[in-house]
Amino acid sequence: MIGGKKIIALCISRLHDTDNNRFIAILNEQLRSAGCSLFIYNITTDLYWNEDETRAEASVFDLIDYERTDAVVIMDEKIKSRNVSKKIVRNSRAHGIPVIVVDGNYEGCITVDFDYAGGFEKMVRHVIEHHRKKDVRLVAGTKGNPFSDEREEIFRKVAAENGVRVDEKTISYGQFWAKPAIEAAEKMFASGDIPEAVICANDIMAINVASVFIQHGINVPEQVIVTGFDGIDEIYYSMPKISSVRTSSRLLADTVFKAVKNAVSGVDIQDRYTVEPSLVLNESCGCHDSGTMQSFVRLRNFNSRFYNYQDDNLVLNEMSDAIQSQKDLANASYVMVRDVTKDLCCLINRSCVDDTTDYLRTKRESPYDDEMFVFFDRLNRPYEQYEISRREIVPGLEKLIESGYPLIFNSIYYTNVPLGYICFHYNDYDLTDYCKIMAITNSIGRGIGGFISMRYQHYLMQRVEDIYMYDGLTGLYNRASFSNRFREKIEKTPEGTPITVVLSDLDGLKKINDNYGHFSGDDSIKAVANALKMACPPDALCVRYGGDEMIAIIIGECDAEKIVRRIRSELEKYNNGSLTDYSITSSIGVVSSKAGMLTNIEAMIKQADSLMYTEKKAKKASNRPLCREQ
Repeated sequence: MIGGKKIIALCISRLHDTDNNRFIAILNEQLRSAGCSLFIYNITTDLYWNEDETRAEASVFDLIDYERTDAVVIMDEKIKSRNVSKKIVRNSRAHGIPVIVVDGNYEGCITVDFDYAGGFEKMVRHVIEHHRKKDVRLVAGTKGNPFSDEREEIFRKVAAENGVRVDEKTISYGQFWAKPAIEAAEKMFASGDIPEAVICANDIMAINVASVFIQHGINVPEQVIVTGFDGIDEIYYSMPKISSVRTSSRLLADTVFKAVKNAVSGVDIQDRYTVEPSLVLNESCGCHDSGTMQSFVRLRNFNSRFYNYQDDNLVLNEMSDAIQSQKDLANASYVMVRDVTKDLCCLINRSCVDDTTDYLRTKRESPYDDEMFVFFDRLNRPYEQYEISRREIVPGLEKLIESGYPLIFNSIYYTNVPLGYICFHYNDYDLTDYCKIMAITNSIGRGIGGFISMRYQHYLMQRVEDIYMYDGLTGLYNRASFSNRFREKIEKTPEGTPITVVLSDLDGLKKINDNYGHFSGDDSIKAVANALKMACPPDALCVRYGGDEMIAIIIGECDAEKIVRRIRSELEKYNNGSLTDYSITSSIGVVSSKAGMLTNIEAMIKQADSLMYTEKKAKKASNRPLCREQ
C-alpha cells in the first residue's frame, strides 16, 4: 500500500495493442473506484517462450516492490515466458501476495482462463448448423500445438454430429501465420474443389485465405464462407470483414477485477475464473455487419496513429542522436525536453554516471542499483538531476498516484544491458500515447546507452592521452609533452614577460637505491616531484626532466626564493611524517630571464642544472651527506 491506496501490479506485454488498451482502461476505472492504484510493468515485445534467451527489457518485472504491493496480475500468454512468470510467482508468494494469472496455470495462483474450446465450438456450429454448410474445410495451426489440436478435435466432433464428412483433404495446417495459410488456400484452389466454407484457427490465417479466394475471382461469402478466431482489430479492416470469436475487453476486465478484489479482501476467494468468448459476425460468413461505423472509427484511429508515428519517430531519432552527442549529463537531459516526453520520468542506475567504469561490460548481480539517478523528470524538476532511493520508485510518487491513472514502467536498456527504467504517467487512456511507448523507450535507451558508451570512450582516450603526456611515477609532464606544452604557451606570451626555471634534483638517489631498494628510491623521487608541484603556482609547467631531476617553468611574475623555501619546507614535512630511516633532500638551481624571440629554454635549463650542481658540490665540501640518516 502506498499513500493509502492498495497497489495492484499488472505484468503485461505490448500495451500498444488495442485490446490491451481497452482492458487497462476498464480495469483501472474499476480499481480506482475500489481505492486501488494500478502499476503496470510492461515489455514492448513478447518473449515468445524462448526460455534460453535473457532479454534485458524483462528486467522491468524486477522493479515490483513486493513489500508494498497488494496483488499481482500476470498476463501469461501475452508475456510468453514461463521462466519470467515463475519468478514473479515465486517472489510474490515469498511475500504472501496473492497472484492472479490470466491465461496460464501456476501452482498456488488464482487462474483466469478463457474458454477457447467453447468459443471455437460456437464458430464451428455457426458455420455448419446456422449456415447449413456440408463441404467445410479447417485450416488448423501447427500439428502438435495444443491449441491447434484442440480446435481440430472440436471441428471433427461437430462435423460428426452433423454428418459433415472429414477426410484427408478436409484439414490443412497454416501454422497460425500468413504464408502457410496462403499456401493452403492456393492448394484448395488448384484442386478445383472449392469448399462451401473454410474455418480458420485464427484471424491472420482467415484474412489471408479470404484474400487468395478473392484474387482468384471467388466471392466471399457468396461462394465460400471464411471465418477466423481471436478477434484482432485487423478483421475490421479486411475486405470483406472477417467473422471471428473474441473475448470482450470489458468481460475480461470485470473478471480480473473480481478476482483481484476478492483476493485482496480475503473474501470468497475462488481458484479459477472463466471468461466466455463470443461470436463477432461480419461479412465473411454472410451475416449482417452491424459494425460499419465502429470499423470506420477504428480505421480513422489507425491512420491517425500511423501518421503520428511517422512524425514522432523523426523527433525521437533526432532526440536519441542528440543525447549521444552531449558532453555532460545535464545537457543530455536537456535535449529530452520534447512534446513526446512530457508525461514521463527516466531513472538510470547510479553506476551509469561513473565515467571511469565500463558499465556496459560490467557483470551485475541485479539489473537495478539501490540508489538510482533521476536523469529526466519533466513533471517535477525538469532541469535538475539528482539521486533517489529505488524504494522511492519515482519522484513525486504519491502525487502521481493521486491522479488515478496507471503508472506504466518500462525497462530501458542498451546492447541488452539494463540501464534503468521509465515511468509513463499519462492522464488518459489514449491509444496513440500507448502506441508511442515502444518507440520512446527504444529511443531513450539508445540515446542514454550511446551517451554512456561515448563518455567511457572519452575517459579511455583521456587516460591514453595522460599516459602519453604524463610521467607514470610522478604525475608530472614527461619530457616530450613538456616541450609541446611550453611551445604552445610561449607563442602566446608577450615579449618581456618574466620566465623562471626551477630545477630540483634529489640528493643521494644511488645511496637510497643501494641501501633501501628501488621502491624507496621511487618514493623519494615522487616526494621531490610533489614538493616542487606544491611550491609552484598552479599554472607552472612541471616536468620530470631526467631520472631524479624535476623542473618547473613559471611564465610570469613569481617569487623564486619563496618557491625554493617552500620546496625545502614540503620535504621537511614529508621527512617528519615518514617512517623511513633516512631524510629526503634536494639540490636546487634557479634561473630567470625574459620572454622574447631569442628565448632559449634549453640554455636556461642547462644554466639551472649548473647552479644545482654547484649547490650539490657545496654540500659535499661541507661534509653534509646527500642522503642523511635519521
